Amino acid sequence: MKRISIAIIMTLFFYTTSFAQLKNVSGKTKQIETFLSEFEKVGFSGTVLVELNGNKVISKGYGYRNAELKEKNTPNTIFDIGSLTKQFTAAAILKLEMQGKLSTSDTITKYFQNVPIDKSAITIHDLLRHQSGLQSNVGEDYDPITETAFLDSLMISPLQFKIGSDFSYSNIGYSLLALIIEKVSGQTYEQYLYEKLWKPSGMEVTGYSRPDFNTVLIAMGYGKNYTIWGKPTDKKWNGNAPYYHLLGNGGILSTTEDMYKWHQSLMSENILSKVAKEKLYHPLIRANENSNAIYAYGWDVYMTNRNTFRVWHNGTNNIFYADFMRFIDENITLILMSNKTFRGTDQLNFEIAKIIFEKNYKPTIPKLDNETNQKFTQEIIEIILKNGLEEAKLKYNKRPSNTDVLEYLLIRKGYEQLSLNKFDEAIWIFTINSIANPNSFNAYDSLGEAYMNKGDKISAIKNYEKSLQLDPTNQNAEEMIKKMK
Repeated sequence: MKRISIAIIMTLFFYTTSFAQLKNVSGKTKQIETFLSEFEKVGFSGTVLVELNGNKVISKGYGYRNAELKEKNTPNTIFDIGSLTKQFTAAAILKLEMQGKLSTSDTITKYFQNVPIDKSAITIHDLLRHQSGLQSNVGEDYDPITETAFLDSLMISPLQFKIGSDFSYSNIGYSLLALIIEKVSGQTYEQYLYEKLWKPSGMEVTGYSRPDFNTVLIAMGYGKNYTIWGKPTDKKWNGNAPYYHLLGNGGILSTTEDMYKWHQSLMSENILSKVAKEKLYHPLIRANENSNAIYAYGWDVYMTNRNTFRVWHNGTNNIFYADFMRFIDENITLILMSNKTFRGTDQLNFEIAKIIFEKNYKPTIPKLDNETNQKFTQEIIEIILKNGLEEAKLKYNKRPSNTDVLEYLLIRKGYEQLSLNKFDEAIWIFTINSIANPNSFNAYDSLGEAYMNKGDKISAIKNYEKSLQLDPTNQNAEEMIKKMK
């Protein structure tokens, strides 16, 4: 009964509550455009779409879809959207449920033979919420594998916890869902999604291979310093779709413009009913969960400090990166796609959100991830480990112009020291990071963790509070403060 009452309340919340419109849209738009231009200068390559007050105000490309040919990214550039694929899988399952062809409470034994006893209680709901206990992967994305071999590998893999008792992100769980979609619909995964989700949404540039893609518009993937990874369509596929390690959990191609059409469909009842969308964003949760922050059905759902919901997901193969952030109640949507490995891209939409919602917020522009800064960061780390913090501070303060330390390298080394129980060394490294990046919530969150591990609660709380001040959405800092106080 309690869950039913929550569902009713949340449905009323989503569909009857009115929130104030964002003020100074033109000013915010200009701030975001300036930030994105600066971000491009330090290495960002991709496409960004921003909706404010229900109106699309930015849809632009940055960097190159093909650096060798100097072809710029545009809103029509086609990217690998990674795990954004999961939201389509989840929506397709709910569409089948609307058609009366399955139920999210069905166990996988209804769809697969020879399911071992330890996995026989796994439901579709468990797969959607990553609470099945299945591990993340049983192979690499592009490894060739038959359906039988994939299922055999999955079924013999050990569960990580009791079904339904915990959370662990599982790509293979979503591949199982894709197979269920095919078995129930009698169509290929992609064809069902096209007919029931994409075509009604006007999305003709989304899919694995069904769209007549203009291959010139498919972005080339790049690693650091524009090392070539290639196009996703150049990789090994199982005919017209990826192999089962990727099917249904990643690998779909799309554009920011097509994904915006998907957002608009979800804001209507064009694809899913109100009841289905309520289940999409607010499914049944575990007894030990807080309903204000959950992984729902293919979406991460979080209550903001404005008492609104952020509905979000990202996806990456460590080359391509996609990020889809929706503030449904406030008519604000941020869609990002990138084709180049670049530190800071995973925080870009979060920075844009802060520009929108926080007064006088100054976004963080990442440092250039070049050879000069990489070498200088390693030099600072070596000084810390050999001679301590003070000498490292002196070296840092006398650094040459246009030279700085890279946060991700400091964070990585700091946590390495923590794992070795070298608490002072970790604290020193994180301290340098906080000096170099005074507006980074992560810098102070890491420093707080190092002090906590050392047993210095006062310093730990101080740094966690600073982190929370910089980012009021930092749940980790909030929880750690409560524990220590």
